[in-house]
Amino acid sequence: MYTDRISRLRQRLEDPLLVTHLPNIRYLTGFTGSNALLLVAQDRFVFITDGRYAELGERLLAGIPGSELVVYRSGLEDVLAEQLADYGRAGLEATDVRWSFVHAMKTRVDTGLTPTKGIVEGLRQIKDEGEVESLAAAAQAGDAAFARVRAMASEVATEEELGWGLIDAMRHAGGRQAGWPPIVASGANAALPHHLAADGGIGGGLLLLDYGCTVNGYHSDMSRTIWLQGEPGEEISRMHAAVLQSQRAGIESIRPGVTGHEVDEACRRVLRDFGYEDRFLHSTGHGVGLEIHEAPRLARKSDDVLAAGHVVTVEPGVYVPGFGGVRIEDMILVTDSGYRVLTQSDKGLDA
Repeated sequence: MYTDRISRLRQRLEDPLLVTHLPNIRYLTGFTGSNALLLVAQDRFVFITDGRYAELGERLLAGIPGSELVVYRSGLEDVLAEQLADYGRAGLEATDVRWSFVHAMKTRVDTGLTPTKGIVEGLRQIKDEGEVESLAAAAQAGDAAFARVRAMASEVATEEELGWGLIDAMRHAGGRQAGWPPIVASGANAALPHHLAADGGIGGGLLLLDYGCTVNGYHSDMSRTIWLQGEPGEEISRMHAAVLQSQRAGIESIRPGVTGHEVDEACRRVLRDFGYEDRFLHSTGHGVGLEIHEAPRLARKSDDVLAAGHVVTVEPGVYVPGFGGVRIEDMILVTDSGYRVLTQSDKGLDA
């Protein structure tokens, strides 16, 4: 698997590439630690790390023919200068390296360092069968947690406690805690798309949830909006119906060859008809994988073209300050003929 990924990466390279973004390193080697770099050239594949990961590096590279392990104790820039010395130019991942690192390298090497963007990420966009299985397993853990939401909401006192309950439920279902906290927003807090769950009470009315977990490093991401007790008012019911129809239109527009703009517009068209478009405060969706936000983007100005193997979210929302909000989000796998929905939880207000 990793040998094939490295081979495909080399096909995209004009110059050697210094890979520093840890999700990219995990994709290419399986490395799950906190410190490593890769030098990838047509003739070399060098894994550079510190002594903590020497043994792990040896195990990982055993399955990658022609790879080299470099373990440094100090002076990383000097080690990199030595590794780059034979190359006239090399690429750096521009969105990951700091200016101080680039400055330090330029004082040590004659190699021309050029910024690159999206080289490994372009490979990561198309998920293989194993990646889809991990994403689907993470989605199923999220569904398992949602199945317990009403019971948990009756047992806890605050939004924050419910957030921890979601995390525990996903762990029991095989997921690991994601690097971001669940959004648990009750009542008027649901008008804040990225509300930080706090010690406020949950109450018995509106509850917006946005949460996920990881399986084998691959993320899930889902949103549901429910009404806890009694009957919701007319305006909340209308908002929910609008968002549900909007999301359905966006999902049904997905197939290979469609742009992110077209999916976004399919969602917005419905909200426009309901008179809610100006209450839709974010883009429609994003790719999901080793990172919670990846390409492709589903947004007004996105010309990203969907292809089989992409996994994206579709998450329209409507938000009214001081009143509340509704968001519904699913993870969608783009298939050869259309799409497959990975998150399966009920989307009703009474779910």
